Amino acid sequence: MKKRMNNLDGKTWLQYSFSIWKDIEKTSEEWKLKHPAMFPMQLTSRLIEIFTKENGEIILDPFLGSGNTIVSAYKLGRKGIGFELSENYVKLAEVRVNRIQLSLTQSKTDLIKPEIYHKTVYEIPKILEENSVDLVITSPPYWDILTAKRSADKKEIRKYSESEEDLGNIHDYNQFMDKLKEAFEGVHKVLKKGKYCIVVVMDIRKKSKFYPFHMDLINKMQEIDFELDDIIIWDRQKEYNNMRPLGYPSVFRVNKVHEYILIFKK
Repeated sequence: MKKRMNNLDGKTWLQYSFSIWKDIEKTSEEWKLKHPAMFPMQLTSRLIEIFTKENGEIILDPFLGSGNTIVSAYKLGRKGIGFELSENYVKLAEVRVNRIQLSLTQSKTDLIKPEIYHKTVYEIPKILEENSVDLVITSPPYWDILTAKRSADKKEIRKYSESEEDLGNIHDYNQFMDKLKEAFEGVHKVLKKGKYCIVVVMDIRKKSKFYPFHMDLINKMQEIDFELDDIIIWDRQKEYNNMRPLGYPSVFRVNKVHEYILIFKK
């Protein structure tokens, strides 16, 4: 008999297996956090339920942000580890973890209390042991789009940080992709063989130039021995309520309201 991958029942397994996810939404609390590029806990929790089974398994987020991955892991009995270069978001993640800790028993918190490192992704192989992580869930910077004016919904420019180590401050796309590859080389070292690395990304347009970010990342990941196992489309159209007819009436442009959940396997 084959070993179970997770603890899902058949009905939930079927629901999660559809290639387009339309039911993922941020909570009112998550909207209040005002992180410029946060994915919902509903998404991280679902991925943890799919790709892990046992309490105490280690979940890594190399671009932690406000901490949703490790908060989800904590609630589900897994041990979360996060790396984040922004001191402000490290503090926010710590506050959120401490709130969860109050609702758990002491024995449980000692075993699975998350580890948060105010360090860059490049420090991961120096701190974590090789082949020690059971699952990676993350969403890297989408190049430097936070610093670019948005024509689709007119949202304000929000710079993530001033750090030279921030990938979002690199303005050359090829250089950005090379540095992102370097980041995931370290992630590859600490992930166990046969385990999964889930990366959430979105394609990018700058004026007339289209950048197929998800395709370029797939190519970079395959160069470092990650196997592309599958892709899920995250449909976010319900979140976009202030869209404009891009390019009208001279050139047709697509309003991007979906992201790619790229599933890689080591």
